Amino acid sequence: MQDNLTSGIDAAQSGVTLLICTSNGAQRLPETLRYVAAQQVPAGIAWEVVLVSNASTDDTLAVALRLWADLGAPAPLRLFDEPRPGKENALICGFDEARYECIGIVDDDNWLYPDYVAQATRLLHLHPEIGVLGACAEGKFEAEPPSWFAQFQAVFAIGPQAPKSGPIRKHDAYVYGAGSVVRRSGWRHLRAQGFVFTTSAKRGLTLSGAEDVELGDALRLAGYDLWYDERLRLRHYMYKERLTVDYLQRMGQGTGGSGLTSLVYFFLHREPDLELATFRRRYLRWLAWQSRDIVVRPGELLTYARHGLDPTFPTTFETMRRIVRLRMGLTHHSQAEDIFRQVKDLQRRLQANPAPIAAPAS
Repeated sequence: MQDNLTSGIDAAQSGVTLLICTSNGAQRLPETLRYVAAQQVPAGIAWEVVLVSNASTDDTLAVALRLWADLGAPAPLRLFDEPRPGKENALICGFDEARYECIGIVDDDNWLYPDYVAQATRLLHLHPEIGVLGACAEGKFEAEPPSWFAQFQAVFAIGPQAPKSGPIRKHDAYVYGAGSVVRRSGWRHLRAQGFVFTTSAKRGLTLSGAEDVELGDALRLAGYDLWYDERLRLRHYMYKERLTVDYLQRMGQGTGGSGLTSLVYFFLHREPDLELATFRRRYLRWLAWQSRDIVVRPGELLTYARHGLDPTFPTTFETMRRIVRLRMGLTHHSQAEDIFRQVKDLQRRLQANPAPIAAPAS
């Protein structure tokens, strides 16, 4: 008897590609691949693993091949080398190479629950309007997390992403890239209409290029929904070097400073008919609001001036992000306009060529 998770699912739509993008991940891959190999995949669901080594200088690809063979190779493993640094480049390579409709993004510190493939298949089949499906990640720690960690766990892509499972339709909604599932037909439609990433996840003083947020925004522009489902589960492994104030600061500066693209999409989600002249006025109004949001909190600003980022003073984190956002907005006005032009052109092409979104499954 067919598993109830896949009963009635068309075989052509039931395949899953697990996409692992890693940079110098030879030391991190053993546990990640062990959990991938332990997937309990119902009969009738085809699946594969696509691993993209992103500008690695170690033996990531050779290690992955050996590990997968030792684990019994329960599914095809296809390996690719993407020499251009930046996670968005690795994702593009993996998305373009994926054979199946459900593309699960597995970071090299993500340990999937054994029913991940089955849940991803079922949910994307039942809800063809889903463009990106977000997962619920639990924290798994190499060392005891500091007392402040629980308060900031969302910054580390841990914890529930919404009060309940279902669509997330706020104008500024997003889901974490880690553990998310992307619809391949949605990606291919975006590519056919000229989509390119404007964000970039590069190594340096800050983290988070927000390529996952941008992809979700672009798919929403095409008419797809963002969803979150608590039944799609994984463990997000936190290495001890990430459990520091310095790492928290880099995360905060990265998310605070990567928001120009998100801001453009926010305006277009809220006002689809927005043109450049009106965007300029909205942008200036946003800058004024950002400034006001800082000065109306003199106590929080003073605390940050005295202590810098200090998790024992929880408001210092948001104060830091507000300052980074305002500085970014003041110094990158022309870049924001360039992004608006690019995204507006994409929107026009998407409006002229609607996405092939099927009716919800019965």
